[in-house]
Amino acid sequence: MIRTSSSTPVAGRGARAVTGGCLAALTALILVLATVLAWTAYTFHRAGTGNADRRTQARAAVEQQARQAASVTVRALTAARASVSGTAAQDIVLRDGRDPGPGRGTVAPDLVFDRATGRLTAVTPFSSVYEVRPALWGAVSTESETRCYALAFRRDTGTWRAAVTARPDADCARRQPVTDAAQAAQNALRTLVRPAATRSQVQQLLAPVGSAADHYAYDVTTVTRRGTTVTVIALVHAAGQQQCYRFVRITDSYDSDSVTTLPVAAAHCDG
Repeated sequence: MIRTSSSTPVAGRGARAVTGGCLAALTALILVLATVLAWTAYTFHRAGTGNADRRTQARAAVEQQARQAASVTVRALTAARASVSGTAAQDIVLRDGRDPGPGRGTVAPDLVFDRATGRLTAVTPFSSVYEVRPALWGAVSTESETRCYALAFRRDTGTWRAAVTARPDADCARRQPVTDAAQAAQNALRTLVRPAATRSQVQQLLAPVGSAADHYAYDVTTVTRRGTTVTVIALVHAAGQQQCYRFVRITDSYDSDSVTTLPVAAAHCDG
C-alpha cells in the first residue's frame, strides 16, 4: 500500500510565512527595546552630566562669593580707616566677611586676631544653590553646595589686603552650635512685646531657650530702647563656642524680620 502525505505545498508555504513573520516581529521588538534602552541610558547620562556641571558651577560660585565678601570687607575697612586690632575692624569683618545670603545674620565667622602676623582671620562657610533635574520624570529639586573659607585681612603700609583660602569643613562645622543658639534667641525675642523691657526681663526670656541637650546659654549685657525698637547685646554660648550678638527687635511688628541679628566684636559684651 502506498501512503500519501497529508501536507500540501500551500500548507508548507503558510508555515514558512508564519515563521518568517514571527522572526520579523521578534527582530522589530528587539530593535524597539534596544532603542528604548539606548535612549534611557543616554537620558540618564545627560541628566547626570548636567547635574554634575551645575554642581561644578555652584562650587565656582561659592568661591566667587568668598572672594567678593573679602573685597567688600577690604573696601569697608579702608573707608573706616580701622586699626587691625580694633573693635571697629572686628565689627566690619563680622558684618561683611561672611555669606551675604538671606537669613545669614546669625552665622558668625570664627574670628581670630594673630598679633604675631598682624592678621585678622574670619573662618566661615559660604554656600550656593543649584538645580537637580530628574532624568525622566519628577519635579526639579535644589541642593546646596557649601564650602569653608578663611578670609585673612592685614594692613600693610596703610593698605588693607585680603587672602582667601579653603579650609576643611570641620573648621566651620564647630561654629554651627553657636549659630543655632543665636537663631533660637532670635526666635524667642520675636515674642518680646514690651518696648520698656529691662535687662533682667530679657535675661529671663532667654533663660529657657533650647533643649537640655543643646546647652545654650545667654549673658545679656545691655538692653537699650528707642521708641518701639529694643536693642539687646548678648553673649551667646553653645558647645564650647561663644559669640557676641546684637539683636534688634521692633516690638510693633510680628513679621519674620521683626528681629534682626548681627554678630559683633566681643568687646561689646564686656558690659
